[in-house]
Amino acid sequence: MTVKATRYAVELYGVPAVLVGKRRIEIEAAVQTLGDLAWALLRACPQLAGPVLDPELGWLQRGYVFVVNARFTREPTTPLSPGSEVLLVAAQAGG
Repeated sequence: MTVKATRYAVELYGVPAVLVGKRRIEIEAAVQTLGDLAWALLRACPQLAGPVLDPELGWLQRGYVFVVNARFTREPTTPLSPGSEVLLVAAQAGG
């Protein structure tokens, strides 16, 4: 099955926004899951490699989390669909 490329907007907050120099990045990629989008984000924004995204795993470093449609997640198998709202933020220790 071929997945059609779709445009996803990822809002960046904190360190990711500072590293990229933008608060929002548009990525056009054939993705089905959040893990796929993380790889696409790594290719589009190589400055995130290391501090925010592990360049070998293509996934979040500790201390970061995605918010997909108002739900916090670190699960790469989270399904995405066109129109999904995706944010990349620092995980906050609460208490």
